[in-house]
Amino acid sequence: MYHKAKVSVIIPVYNGEKTLNKAVDSVLNQSLAELQIILIDDGSTDKTPVLLQQYKMSDNRIETLTHSKNQGLGAARNSGIKLATGEYLFFLDADDYLHLNFIESLYDKARKENLDILQGQYVKHRDEKKEIFPKKMIPFARPVSGVEYYNEGVLIEPQAWAKLWKTDFVKSNQLKFESGYYEDLIFSHRAFYQAQRVNNLILPGYHYIVHNNSITGQNLTTKHIHDYQKALNGLQALFMMDDLIKNTSGFPASFALYMSHLCQMAIKMNTQETLKNTKKFISELINKYGKIIRSNKRLDWKKRQLLGRNPCLYAQLKKMRKA
Repeated sequence: MYHKAKVSVIIPVYNGEKTLNKAVDSVLNQSLAELQIILIDDGSTDKTPVLLQQYKMSDNRIETLTHSKNQGLGAARNSGIKLATGEYLFFLDADDYLHLNFIESLYDKARKENLDILQGQYVKHRDEKKEIFPKKMIPFARPVSGVEYYNEGVLIEPQAWAKLWKTDFVKSNQLKFESGYYEDLIFSHRAFYQAQRVNNLILPGYHYIVHNNSITGQNLTTKHIHDYQKALNGLQALFMMDDLIKNTSGFPASFALYMSHLCQMAIKMNTQETLKNTKKFISELINKYGKIIRSNKRLDWKKRQLLGRNPCLYAQLKKMRKA
């Protein structure tokens, strides 16, 4: 490993023998060479451990860590953060890959502007379709605080990947991922709220692959619903922050869309008990925050009125339009 890594790339792996090579090779071949590459085997039962050892032997920038049993993506990332020595952190999922100059482009801008967080773009691959996200992104003329980002920028993409995170910022604020699914939601929003220097880079360099066995492609379970509710409960603390509930802030708008997404998941599961419990959970949130959402100008008038009163109806109408 280089003594002074500029970026620590954290790659959790669980039974990733079919996709790991493309992910890791896309990092090894990055135009920025000064990398610490941390591969975490999260209790794999396939040939992943063998592949990781082969990679470790082939390149001195690679470090490996093994969890004796599967602990989940959040725990694996937390283990990677503890080992990180690079100036910045970058998270890559083992079934995705990177454009070859993506990390260098992010690092150059983040270092030049002394950023806590730099948001890039990603390409979503699903079947033969490709889409670039975030679709609307504002590159600021100067770094802004996370609160300014909420109030002036587009809605925050909650995924931890496709971003560069200053290592000292993450560690000094004791930012950690929660266990279970949707661990990015709380991590990203807490981080943005605490960040003092944030910016965007218009560059779609992260390739996000939607597989049939990914969360977005697989059959949903009650654990998915439960973990999403847990994430929304964790985000409620931010509603106590007066600077995040202004009528132009992106936080209430994001939260409203997350509620709608939870309803979409419950509708897709198509079980009476799940839908009933989800509607009850959403109703409690609307009683607390509906007025704030309905006054939020980040969303157009019709959308904020519907989301601020009945996110599940919004989700149902959205499903009908797609049908």
